[in-house]
Amino acid sequence: MMRRPARFGYAKRPGFVAIGAPYVGNDLQFLVLLPDEIDGLRALESKLTAGVLTGCAKLEAQEVDLRLPKFKLEPPTIALAEKLQALGMKSAFDIPQGSANFDKMAPRKPNDYLYISNVFHKTFIAVDEKGTEAAAATAVVMMRATAMRGPTPPPIEVKVDRPFVYAIQHVPSGVCIFLGRVTDPR
Repeated sequence: MMRRPARFGYAKRPGFVAIGAPYVGNDLQFLVLLPDEIDGLRALESKLTAGVLTGCAKLEAQEVDLRLPKFKLEPPTIALAEKLQALGMKSAFDIPQGSANFDKMAPRKPNDYLYISNVFHKTFIAVDEKGTEAAAATAVVMMRATAMRGPTPPPIEVKVDRPFVYAIQHVPSGVCIFLGRVTDPR
């Protein structure tokens, strides 16, 4: 477990807690959605909608003592050709034969033209003390130093010690660039 007391976005929602750790520039954040119950991941995922996620984009900054497990996920590469064709993207795959049109990339000749044969998708995310690395990008969490003004309440303690949902979210739009889950945070 990593421990980081800091000012993070925080909100208590029905059935879960949302914590947002901003990246440099504040346009992106690492978002953790932690169910209240140990076995609450399925219930949390069932209520996740674009609206719920967008509602977590701009959480109120509060003092939080965050304990988060280090994790690294690298699922296998996924071939997407069949899925894209099922969604209606057929001519790019030359279905029916001769329908692919990439003439602006390579002029077409009879029986000699370009078409897509497959599409592959690969993701990777690692979270540790250094920050978050997702795909080929690295981001570092930064904080702003502030002057002390009178006694401050103790930080909210959040221990991410059960299955949870995570996202890398574009804060201005609320769109999640990455969205995943950790089912075994040990």
